Amino acid sequence: MDRRRRSTLWLFSGLTVYILAQFVWWAVLLLRRNEELNILRARLASAGDPALVTPARSGNLMVLGEASVFLLLLLVVVWLTYRSVRNDLRLASAQRNFLLAVTHELRTPIAAVKLQLQTLDRPGISDAQRNALIVTASQEADRLALLTEKVLLAASGEEGIGARPALIDLCPLARSVAQQASRTYAADHRILLELPHRMDVMADPQILRSVLENLLENAAKYSPKGSEITLRAQQDEGAWQVSVLDLGPGVPLPERERIFERFYRSGSEETREQPGTGLGLYIVKRLVERCGGRIGVSDRQPHGAIFTASFPHV
Repeated sequence: MDRRRRSTLWLFSGLTVYILAQFVWWAVLLLRRNEELNILRARLASAGDPALVTPARSGNLMVLGEASVFLLLLLVVVWLTYRSVRNDLRLASAQRNFLLAVTHELRTPIAAVKLQLQTLDRPGISDAQRNALIVTASQEADRLALLTEKVLLAASGEEGIGARPALIDLCPLARSVAQQASRTYAADHRILLELPHRMDVMADPQILRSVLENLLENAAKYSPKGSEITLRAQQDEGAWQVSVLDLGPGVPLPERERIFERFYRSGSEETREQPGTGLGLYIVKRLVERCGGRIGVSDRQPHGAIFTASFPHV
């Protein structure tokens, strides 16, 4: 929690305590005034006016009853306001981290492509160097296109993503995604495929491709360089599922729900080592749920994480 957010919550808490203290103080004053009125009525009644006699505690009970209702309503309003302020501050912090991350993620491939093009324009470049520069520029352009697709998918996810399922063989699609990952964002890892010979499923090919790409990219981002990432597919009578297994640090229990929130990334953007925008797993969750499935994460032994997307047979 940054300093500005803490200051806002402390200010809100102090204002709440002040309001409650004022409420208690005025309640005490009202009760004292009511006791004084009861004493005055008693004196008048003893002086010979029986019509002024009232039960000594009726006024107190009325004040306490009305004060209790008002206090309850006040506490409900304070709690709802506090929760709204807390959520707004959390979203603002997430959006700030998202903007910082996107700025960095966009600047890097753009600068790399510009550098390759400037190098290509120099005289004396050999054919081998020229081809290597073209390949690098193409990879950075693919990286930029993937980031743009993420942002567009996240925006369309807010409005609803239409699924167009068709009967497809999952295995060729998974191999294609793995090959592309090995050339780009997972070039420093070994991708192992645990796929059956054939696996016919009813799914939207574009949605399924986006799910696999984002899960593989997430695994590559948090796994040590040179480690293995496994892409697994299996099915049973009730459902079919795809899983991505990595050898990274895993996901702590308190964060296993929050990692699928939009813009959420653990830590601060200024001190975080892993690149990213906080959209990948959010997109996966939206796409999987749009197809009637569910996404979950579990531990991998001895260490690592297993992300599994399960889909019902249609």
